[in-house]
Amino acid sequence: MSKKAKKPTTEHAYCNVCRGRTIHQIVGTPDGGGSEQDAPFWWARSYAVLQCRGCQEIVLKRTVNSEDDPGVPDVQYFPPVMSRHLPRWRFRLPRGSRELLEEIYNSLDSNGSRLPMMGARALVDMVILEKIGDVGTFKDKLKGMEKAGYIGSQGRDILYTALDLGSASAHRGHAPTPSEVQSVMDIVENMLQAVYVLPGVAKKLKDATPPRPPRKPKTP
Repeated sequence: MSKKAKKPTTEHAYCNVCRGRTIHQIVGTPDGGGSEQDAPFWWARSYAVLQCRGCQEIVLKRTVNSEDDPGVPDVQYFPPVMSRHLPRWRFRLPRGSRELLEEIYNSLDSNGSRLPMMGARALVDMVILEKIGDVGTFKDKLKGMEKAGYIGSQGRDILYTALDLGSASAHRGHAPTPSEVQSVMDIVENMLQAVYVLPGVAKKLKDATPPRPPRKPKTP
């Protein structure tokens, strides 16, 4: 009589590709774990290789139990869970702006809050310098962007409010909440898209749209 096949071990985990929590199968438990019971501070570490049952993406899970908080393991995933996905249109940005945006996202994935906000402000300064040059204070620069047609009056006020958070993070020790960080990134990315991406999209749409036929003259 044949032995019954062993049911695969599964657990729920976040998948960066599927962008949500999915069922993962444990496909391996590599060596590299360990423990220390005799030292003044005890700990135990283990690893598991998980594979998403949806997209088949692989992730490494590390679990550490320690004397610091018994019964509450420290669990980390590699690559880490993405807090936000980079926009697909980032390759239409100038190289320097794209690289800085990617660095901001790396900090976001490490659960940073102050550094991403400082980076967001620096990114807007970089765009302004390229488009209209160094024209004074940050308020003056935003007014210059509005005058040049890159942003509207409402967009200027929204950008100033959002990026004041970056100033507070840099100079006043403010630690933004995750919700505030996401809101600032939304605003900055909307500006980047409006300046670098949407004009080209609009031109393509205009070129692809057939012209309206001439109006027939009205009969008397």
